[in-house]
Amino acid sequence: MKETWYIIGVFVAVVLVTGLAAFYLITLPQPASVPDNLVISTGSPEFSALTLVADKKGFFNKNGLNVTIRHYPTGVGAVNDLMEGNADLAYAAEFVGVSLIEKYPDLRIIGSTAKSDVISIVSRNDRGITSPKDLKGKSVAVPKNTQAEFFLGRYLTLNGIDLADVTVHYLSPPDLVQSVVTGKDDAAIIWEPHAFTIGRQLGKNSTTFTAQGGQLFYWLVYTRPDVIRNRPGVLARYFQALEEAGKYMGQNENESKAIIREQVNLPEDYVNSVWKKNEYLVSLDQSLIIAMEDESRWMISNNLTDNKLVPNYLGYISTEPLNTVNPQAVNIIR
Repeated sequence: MKETWYIIGVFVAVVLVTGLAAFYLITLPQPASVPDNLVISTGSPEFSALTLVADKKGFFNKNGLNVTIRHYPTGVGAVNDLMEGNADLAYAAEFVGVSLIEKYPDLRIIGSTAKSDVISIVSRNDRGITSPKDLKGKSVAVPKNTQAEFFLGRYLTLNGIDLADVTVHYLSPPDLVQSVVTGKDDAAIIWEPHAFTIGRQLGKNSTTFTAQGGQLFYWLVYTRPDVIRNRPGVLARYFQALEEAGKYMGQNENESKAIIREQVNLPEDYVNSVWKKNEYLVSLDQSLIIAMEDESRWMISNNLTDNKLVPNYLGYISTEPLNTVNPQAVNIIR
């Protein structure tokens, strides 16, 4: 009798385990028999390491996606491309969303793929800039509507300098590098690898100040409501591929660095120097909301927007695509 009950118990356990395993496999995003096309526009591709690794190692293809990556000098260009209907996703910092949501009310955030502390002020020593207070009365180049512009204002405020006390020149990253190196501008605030390039070319005639003060910026995944509505399976498989890329990067740091160097054409010493300043993982954090609200208040106080009140950014965030794949990565309070 005992043996009979033992056999029945084992049978029931096997059925339950098999059923749970089958349910788990069914709920995972399933690759399409024919790969779905997905176009991603990205600014500053260095921060898109998860995507570059996923593409190079075949994780997108494994998950039934045929991905095309379009590169832009800034996240603003990538988001414009998205909202013009030329891409399904766009990568840019959260400040780009803060500055463009008024223009693009249909802009949506579905995830973050990196958190970074790589924005610096690089100045020319021959212009007498050896400390933050020396920026007063000087010309500073910065890309418009970017994270660097926010950190410039924040950095000046923390050092007792009014934004009106500096001459701000809005330039694209490549033009900005050239402007400081040739002496047209006294300093620049910019993310890597452009700050590294300026410092290397100016050599001992440059001083670099960290500009973020420990406040990370987020490299966000933007999309449109029609993509969320019409392609939920594609977005789930996209995040599944990024999750696999993240695991690969955690286990294969040197190989991942080599992929980034190859894809973005960066020197090895630079990649090694900034690797730990970037945290590559897929997430949606409550701290993102706090950062965006802080940036919005700064824009309002500096008359850089027509808004008089901080928007409710929860309305621009869609948690469903990432929540389908990794609920633990979503920490947004509704």
